[in-house]
Amino acid sequence: MLITTCFMSLIIALYWDKILLGTCFLVFFGSIEAIYFMGCVLNMEKGAWVLIVLVEILLIIMLSWNYGVMKKYQFDMENKVSIDWLTSLGPSLGVARVPGIGFVCTDITKGIPAFFSHFVTNLPAFHEVLIFVSFKSVPIPQVPPSTQLLIGRMGPKEYRVYRCIVRYGYRDGIGDVNEFEDQIIHGIGEFISQDDGNSEALCWSPEDRMVVSGNLHVGNALIAVEATDSLAPCENLADIECQKQQTGEQPLLRRKRVQFLLPPESPKMSSAVREELQELLDAREHGTTYILGKSQFCAKRGSNFLRRLMLGVYIFLVKNCRDPSMVLNIPHAAHVEVGISYTI
Repeated sequence: MLITTCFMSLIIALYWDKILLGTCFLVFFGSIEAIYFMGCVLNMEKGAWVLIVLVEILLIIMLSWNYGVMKKYQFDMENKVSIDWLTSLGPSLGVARVPGIGFVCTDITKGIPAFFSHFVTNLPAFHEVLIFVSFKSVPIPQVPPSTQLLIGRMGPKEYRVYRCIVRYGYRDGIGDVNEFEDQIIHGIGEFISQDDGNSEALCWSPEDRMVVSGNLHVGNALIAVEATDSLAPCENLADIECQKQQTGEQPLLRRKRVQFLLPPESPKMSSAVREELQELLDAREHGTTYILGKSQFCAKRGSNFLRRLMLGVYIFLVKNCRDPSMVLNIPHAAHVEVGISYTI
């Protein structure tokens, strides 16, 4: 409570630019909490030690989670693969492109994650359209739908590899997998229409160039048709509401899927853009696959007891947290996990 009061007073003084109010806030609430804290310290032998033990447990949990996340991200950044490696693969090396869209979920926003290079090395094939998706939280309650996505291209246009950064606030919730997929497809369509410019169809598009998108009902690249309902097995009763249940059979739920159409031909849209948009829609009709990394952690040789303790707590927390596939309700048939070992 005392630490929270100190941070809040800094926010009032520095962020709100009200130094006097921040000082008064710190003096009033800080004095009360400081007296309470000193009372606990002076009564340590009478039972106040229980609070100290609880604080230490919570501190170990928070530090372990922060340590594991930072080390995992550092490992991913050090072992990422450049886009040149992926674009150098082709039919001459025995790598095939299969129909459909591949959503590669990763934490990094630059390059290709190590687990995907491991996937391609052992299974020399990837989808006609690749979308590397990263989720990033921002310190605001909610991100407007029109600015939720950052869309970019990776490599030459002919390879159809895109980057998508999904930004969400601490009060935003991730919707159904179909809604999430429709939003990304629409955003990539808007990016393709804006990325035409004066360049040639096969030129290199820098990865740093990204377009803000996200609103499913804004834009002229793709026309969203009224959602159609489809029935699919209900896989997670704790997270989704079943609307129909048959006796003796697996419960069914009703999913909404938006269909996209190309706009009428117009001089404002070049043939190269229409061709790329049509390939995107054709790939979606063939189906989508979500490729995620399955992390396995181990400590380096010679690690001290504190590092092993924090890593063990982090592994325990990861095993007891919900997987991204459960958060998005990804169907098992469209879910592929690639195992990779992290030595921390």
